[in-house]
Amino acid sequence: MTGPQEGAVAWIDLFLDIPRADFEDGLAFWASVTGWTPSPRRGEQDQFVTLLSASGDSWLKLQAVAGPAGVHLDLDTLSRRAATARALELGATPAWTYHDVEVQRSPGGFTFCQTVGTSARVVDRSEPVIVDQLCLDIPPALWETEVAFWTAFTGRTPATGSRAEFVVLGRTGQLRLLLQRLDDGSGPVRGHPDLAARDRAAAVVQHRELGADVIGVHERWTVMRSPYGQVYCLTDRNPMTGTLGT
Repeated sequence: MTGPQEGAVAWIDLFLDIPRADFEDGLAFWASVTGWTPSPRRGEQDQFVTLLSASGDSWLKLQAVAGPAGVHLDLDTLSRRAATARALELGATPAWTYHDVEVQRSPGGFTFCQTVGTSARVVDRSEPVIVDQLCLDIPPALWETEVAFWTAFTGRTPATGSRAEFVVLGRTGQLRLLLQRLDDGSGPVRGHPDLAARDRAAAVVQHRELGADVIGVHERWTVMRSPYGQVYCLTDRNPMTGTLGT
């Protein structure tokens, strides 16, 4: 019988998928706004890069892709086989296989990869801006199914967000997942990165100077578009704690 820890999610990496033609500009943009240093390239086409903080580990990676800008997750477990089987039992579907990495989709269609690793890591949260949350945008018809899937598969306890349409799946020292119920719409679940900013107004100015555009301003967050088309949000969450307020 599979042990209880073999298929449990230990760590989550956020991948920013950048169109190949825009990869150098996209890498320069994210390195600038995070203050993190690009790792050596890897992959058969040098398509993978990790952004490394001055101290501690990182959960932010970039991939050059043939398609449009997007995001996906790498979910580290102790046993890829057990995790893959468990995800299928919970309603995930197979997508494709990259070498020995099984790529799957959530019941609502969001892409993630089954990778191997542990949770014994430390992230430096001292920067004024940090990419520390993935927001999953979920159409109403898929809401209950997606909340149930991500709660069960990650093993994280759901918490009420700052608004009724939000559910937070967090774990101390790790990338947060924010599940957002859309007011309407259909199609697959999509995602966008959220950045916690100590001074959101100053961060907006910096990001605009680096080529990003403002596409919406709300009470607690600003919706931005990167120079290569990736939509993301700058929020008033505290970079040290990930929560709203000082």
